[in-house]
Amino acid sequence: MNIKKAGVFLYTMLSTMKVNLVGQLWLSELLVVIAAPFTFRPDDLKTYPYLKKILVALLVLLVFQMVTDLLAVGNSPQNYLRGWAATVIALLSFVVLFKTLNDTTTILFFLFMTMIKNIIYTDDIVDSDMSYFKFKIAPILTMAMYLVLYQLYKRGELKMALTVLIGCSLLCFAFDSRSTGVIFFIGAVITYFMNNNVHISRQKVILFSVMAAVLFQVAYVFYVRSVLAGEIGGEHSRTQIGRLANPYNPLELLITGRAETFAAGAAIADAPLFGHGSWAEDKSLKYYMILLMYHNEDLNTQRAKEDTHLVPSHSVLMGAWVNWGIGGFLAVLYLFWMIVKMGLYIIRNGQELALYPVLVLIFIGLIWTFLFSPFQHLRLYIPGLAAIIMNNYYALVMETEEEEPPYGIPIHA
Repeated sequence: MNIKKAGVFLYTMLSTMKVNLVGQLWLSELLVVIAAPFTFRPDDLKTYPYLKKILVALLVLLVFQMVTDLLAVGNSPQNYLRGWAATVIALLSFVVLFKTLNDTTTILFFLFMTMIKNIIYTDDIVDSDMSYFKFKIAPILTMAMYLVLYQLYKRGELKMALTVLIGCSLLCFAFDSRSTGVIFFIGAVITYFMNNNVHISRQKVILFSVMAAVLFQVAYVFYVRSVLAGEIGGEHSRTQIGRLANPYNPLELLITGRAETFAAGAAIADAPLFGHGSWAEDKSLKYYMILLMYHNEDLNTQRAKEDTHLVPSHSVLMGAWVNWGIGGFLAVLYLFWMIVKMGLYIIRNGQELALYPVLVLIFIGLIWTFLFSPFQHLRLYIPGLAAIIMNNYYALVMETEEEEPPYGIPIHA
């Protein structure tokens, strides 16, 4: 085992253990802090402009955090130090993981060890039958599928790879993990179109959009009927769909499923310039009540006050605005856009990469994470996946320019 794989092994295994230091940190994050001085070189910023832009975005975010916490809201040291530490950890993680996950073998080992970690470790959020598949089985399934897709695509078995993707998508829909199912399905569609040189015209886009909308609505009707009949899904899906005025309207399901978005919008409207600060508490329960309203639930004031409720967002992008105002949002939006540009380049030009379908899924997953996942994902999950995208982007660019990739990612491995 070389030093990079040893580092990957420690990083994944230590991400299951916490230590109290400026809030709770994973031991893997302490490993990143220790490793950063030995992996970063100043000329990396010149060699890899996107890495530089991402780090600049995080530094700008840190500046706006300080302005909001110290000058605008007068936050407590306990809260603002936790907020700042998360951004610093994210910055260091981008550097270390970018310099580590720089060849196909190491990337595959990272995916494999992440799967093993998910098998061994069960997060506290897995506390019901509903959450078991979504938060325990689905992450394991995702990593296992990445490894299978790599092997199938490498051997030229595109149809089998797409069949695996669609099958896993249907499995996730059946077991209450709709977001993962959507990502798998979109990944299959993109991989199919980009590997068959489908000429895209305005007429085809319109025709495909209409057909897709009709097929989606038909499939959605069958899905709702099956859930309400108890044939697929779990108690969470039945409860969620059962409280809708029109369960066959997918927009109503989206609204009740993403109620945090509306709560975050109200929080942004209340403090658009500087935000509410790091780890801002919803002391008046104003935004918590908005969540309950969209969930058609009544407020139990006594029970609600027994817990600490943070101002909700459930979105990396909106969370930045909620907590640190328009400046924080623009910094994270710029970071997001840098990743999107690299991902789109890979989708358009990377069909010869053996990791292509995996990269497509990782890219779609990153978009979903920025839009619909808690802000803490910026430090916990985004750096590793973005590092994989960035390394393959540079390998592909260097191959196009007929230059040797600096990190030697095998384009046709």
